[in-house]
Amino acid sequence: MRLPVGVKVGAFAIAVMGSYSYYANSIPQIESKPPQELSLEGGNVTPAQLVKAGEEIYKTKGTCEICHRIGQKGTRAPDLAGIGARAAKIKPGQSAKQYIIESLLQPGAVVAEGYPPIMPAVDKPPIALNRSEVWALTAFLESLGGTVDVTLDDIPKTAGAAAAGGAPAELKLPGDPKAGKAVFMSKGGCLACHKAGDIPGTPVGPDLSQIAKIQTPDYIMKKILDPAGSGTVAGFPKGVMPPTLGQTLTAKEYVDLVTFLMTLK
Repeated sequence: MRLPVGVKVGAFAIAVMGSYSYYANSIPQIESKPPQELSLEGGNVTPAQLVKAGEEIYKTKGTCEICHRIGQKGTRAPDLAGIGARAAKIKPGQSAKQYIIESLLQPGAVVAEGYPPIMPAVDKPPIALNRSEVWALTAFLESLGGTVDVTLDDIPKTAGAAAAGGAPAELKLPGDPKAGKAVFMSKGGCLACHKAGDIPGTPVGPDLSQIAKIQTPDYIMKKILDPAGSGTVAGFPKGVMPPTLGQTLTAKEYVDLVTFLMTLK
């Protein structure tokens, strides 16, 4: 008996779909899980493992590469090549690990000559490393030309307190980021000197495409109102950013602009 063409086509389609389903189901399924925070407290870890973990933090959660380079002078922050050895000579009476830990947790204590005090404490938002992560990051920085001898006991128990309670709540500013983007591109005149995400501004000033990832809202607010008081990023001309934005922008435009900048991650 001859089957109708439609029946033949339908049977063929079912056979093809069945074979694809069998093939798809035969592939081992990988469950996607959110990244876990590093925790080394109470566990045994070798210096090599600690350094490897610290390097990963340096390149990812720590966001260090946005400002720092290793073997290359950065525009926002010093070259970290050899910091494991140099750190012991920067501040009299401090060992390399003591200086590195202080620089991570209290970056304003010693500011490198020629650079503005723009580094945030790494154990507080927006970076918010926990105590184990500060320990591993310190070990990695020590390994850059020095000897890795930092222990968990060297890291203050208060370090990472902001991270220990879970992810910090995202700050919600009462501004309109779309309106703030318009201010950035027009009345604020910011694109005359800054690139920001998909806005191709001129590179007279630093690229702001990831500014919210490395700076606090407090810093961004102050920088707009008092640019000179917040220092000038190394490699860029001083006195270019106008100090009059606090007078030329309305309160709403100012809040909208800050809200827009806080979206740049």
